[in-house]
Amino acid sequence: MANPPPPQQHAKGQRQALDARWLAYLTAGGNPGDAHQLAASPAFQTGVTEFNQAKFFEAHESFERAWHDAPYPDQLLALALSKLGAAFTHAQRGNPTSAANIVRDAQRCLAPLPLIYASLSVATLRDALPAWLASPNATQANIVLLPAENGI
Repeated sequence: MANPPPPQQHAKGQRQALDARWLAYLTAGGNPGDAHQLAASPAFQTGVTEFNQAKFFEAHESFERAWHDAPYPDQLLALALSKLGAAFTHAQRGNPTSAANIVRDAQRCLAPLPLIYASLSVATLRDALPAWLASPNATQANIVLLPAENGI
C-alpha cells in the first residue's frame, strides 16, 4: 500500500521542507494527480506563452502567481518553471553561474513529475536542460515549453 500524500499546507517558513516531502512522495511512486487545475490557470498559460517568447522575467512572475494558487504537487511544476524563468533571466543578464545553480534546483523539482504534466511535455524539458547546463554562457536558452501531443 502506498504512503498517503503529504499535507497541502505548511507552517510559516516550512515550504522547502514540504516541497522535499512531496518530492520524496512522488519519487517513491506517489500519485501526482492530473494537474488540470494548473494547466487551466490563466497565470500558468500566460507564463508558458511568455517563456516561449523568451520573456523569462515575465514568465517567472506569471509562474510564481500560478504557484501561489496551485495545490501540491502542481506547485512543484509551477515552482520549477518559475525558477527556470529566473535562471534564464540571469543568463540574459550575463550571470551564468547563478543561472546554472537555479536550473539545477529546477531540475530537482521536475525529476519526479510524469513525462506529461499540466499539458506540457515535462520529459522534453528535462531532456533539454543538461545541454543548456553544458554551456550556461548562452544568453538565449533555446528551450521552449512544448504542449503534450495528447494533453493531460
